[in-house]
Amino acid sequence: MHKMIWAMAGLLAVATAPAWASGPNAEQIAARTAAVAKENSGLNQLDRRDGGHARLGATANATTATGDPVPPFANSYRAYPPSCLADPLPFDFQGPRYQRTVNLATYNSQNNAFSNENVTITVWRVPCSGPGNVSPNSATLIGIDRSTATEGTEPYTLFPAVRITQGNNSLKLVRIAAEPNTVIAHVSADTPVIFSQSFVLENFPSNSTNTALWDFDNAFTITFYNGYTTDTGQALSIPAYVPTQGNYPNAYLPLPITGYLTGNWYDPNKGGEGMTVQVFELPGDRTNYLFTFALFTYDSSGLPYWLFGGATVPAGARGQLTVPTTFSPGGTFLGGATNPNASQTWGTVSFNFHDCGLVNLTFNKTTTAAGTPGTTGQSAQRSWTRLIGTNVLSTNGISCE
Repeated sequence: MHKMIWAMAGLLAVATAPAWASGPNAEQIAARTAAVAKENSGLNQLDRRDGGHARLGATANATTATGDPVPPFANSYRAYPPSCLADPLPFDFQGPRYQRTVNLATYNSQNNAFSNENVTITVWRVPCSGPGNVSPNSATLIGIDRSTATEGTEPYTLFPAVRITQGNNSLKLVRIAAEPNTVIAHVSADTPVIFSQSFVLENFPSNSTNTALWDFDNAFTITFYNGYTTDTGQALSIPAYVPTQGNYPNAYLPLPITGYLTGNWYDPNKGGEGMTVQVFELPGDRTNYLFTFALFTYDSSGLPYWLFGGATVPAGARGQLTVPTTFSPGGTFLGGATNPNASQTWGTVSFNFHDCGLVNLTFNKTTTAAGTPGTTGQSAQRSWTRLIGTNVLSTNGISCE
């Protein structure tokens, strides 16, 4: 899948064949086995299972004093907002990609022999932020692309040891996962890469000096090792993430409408008025969401007045969403409407989510019913923010940006 897309990119750098390119000898294989074991031991020491996470303090404990699981909290080591990626990893190549040919070790289970293979390694970024974000961020992906002749065959490629250099942190461990939004999952060295595959760069939940809290939006160098004694590494330099409308157009589009936008929205300048937005998955439907809202406002006499709306939204939809809007006349306190089937059309409300903390609204009243607020045939536009404590971007750790 990857090779068809990347074939047009061209290589930014070409690797020089290492000394063992003609095939390793017994001594090199023995040394490599020890190097791989050491690599994977280092990776495992950084995940929560082997105590790396325990260094973070009591909040990292798996259970409370009563033995019950602790409440979920946001992963403070995450490299990108969870709203940016979902499984499966996207193949979004709208922006720059950074590539080189890398010679990786291979293994043939039929004759227990090690060899090597040239693959194309590509690093690219997926924009996370909405337009105008003062601190734009992205998720950084890496792809290992086998050639057409070797795809799906033995000898298969072995996942290399990987190091990151950034700032004062030189050649330290990095967590690489095959699935986004994980906390401790990582790909171990020598994991078979039988088919071309993508991975996402993450941070370990550890403050060990063997790794670092990487900021993949800044420039860094990623280096790949096969573990042989003569292997000095094959490096690829990645510049800082600087989105423009030309190189990352999605960074300048409204956010996709997903459940991450669920919450309470209001105008800070108008107390007592607000709106609840909810976005639901539809059972058995993988292509659409259900978007609903309830607007709590006032009529011309200052009495509370509610508007309701709902619409089906295609998954991944961006831009303005126009929702048919209704109102229910009559009703008594705790008694419901005097005629619960008498909901009437008020007009429409259009939503444009600038980012996870700002929505632009357009209200269009079409009804001529007496006592309904707003001016029929005229539009009113507002910009509201999301109310979540002191942080408009996070609800119970479900972060969005």
